[in-house]
Amino acid sequence: MSDIKFICHDKHVLKNFPIVPAKDFLPEWYSKLKANEQNISKCMPVRDMITAGYIIPNSHEQAIGVQNENGTEVPEVVYPVEEPGKFFTFLNHMITPHKFHTHDQCPVEIEGKKKSYYKIQVPWRIETPAGYSTLIIQPFYNFKTDLVVLPGIIDTDQYDHSNLIVPCYLNKPEVDLLPGEPLLQIIPFKRDNWVHTLEYEKESTDSKMNLFLHNMYKRAFHQKKSYK
Repeated sequence: MSDIKFICHDKHVLKNFPIVPAKDFLPEWYSKLKANEQNISKCMPVRDMITAGYIIPNSHEQAIGVQNENGTEVPEVVYPVEEPGKFFTFLNHMITPHKFHTHDQCPVEIEGKKKSYYKIQVPWRIETPAGYSTLIIQPFYNFKTDLVVLPGIIDTDQYDHSNLIVPCYLNKPEVDLLPGEPLLQIIPFKRDNWVHTLEYEKESTDSKMNLFLHNMYKRAFHQKKSYK
């Protein structure tokens, strides 16, 4: 069994919004499905995806938005802060170059819009054993479309930055990120070198799946995965 470490430099985040196995942070709609009925919970590839790895919850409330300047989106951020005499008042809109990528750095039009890209920063460092990297994605089956996280792979056996930074873009003028909501899904994997081949094979109906009447994939092929 391999060991993955999540190291946090904010003790309040560590206490109140810890990283947990994805199986303990199921989408609400999925957790309400009844096991004795035919539904998507019977699909093992979907279950393996939903429960793969770990979930990083959002830890700080912030409102992020975009303004349109000459056809190009320009990000802006509002952070709530707690100071003596200023409980949960907003700072002024803060535009900081190191917190986003402008459109010209990734000049792709999405649904006809010239997007700019936020860099969300979370106070975690991930450590994996030698030879292991980490896939970072948005928890897909939460179906959050207002904010879209761009997936990436980090070689977490080498990367030693104290903050995890991921890019994203918005599909509406303003999005509120609330504490505790699932933000990122973390899936460690072992690196390997691959060589691909292409072959033709006549389609066959011969399969172990034919031996089973119910839950065919689960009973014939599925392998248990464990994230603790």
